[in-house]
Amino acid sequence: MSLEIGVETVGPWSVVNLKGRIDAASALEFDRAVRELIASGGLRILFNCAELRYVSSVGIGIFVECSKFAAASGGYLSFAAMTPHVKNVFEMVRFVSLFQMYESVDDALKA
Repeated sequence: MSLEIGVETVGPWSVVNLKGRIDAASALEFDRAVRELIASGGLRILFNCAELRYVSSVGIGIFVECSKFAAASGGYLSFAAMTPHVKNVFEMVRFVSLFQMYESVDDALKA
């Protein structure tokens, strides 16, 4: 399964719905999509990970670089509804404390 990326604006948030896998095959597309979103003014980005099945080290690196890119413009990245596998990857690389994590998209939008 490849990666499907859908973006919707909800109030001040750009909600990025991810479905599939972030790996070497989808990394370029994913990186480009997130950077374009940030460059177009998306400063509060929430990744909905409910249907994200896998993230490789390449994907983790993209999240870090895009976080730096967003921060340079006064923005930030947050995550919601992580699947157990993806959450485990973030915990292994100790990224859970670097990003705001929410149990659900609704929780994030209410915060």
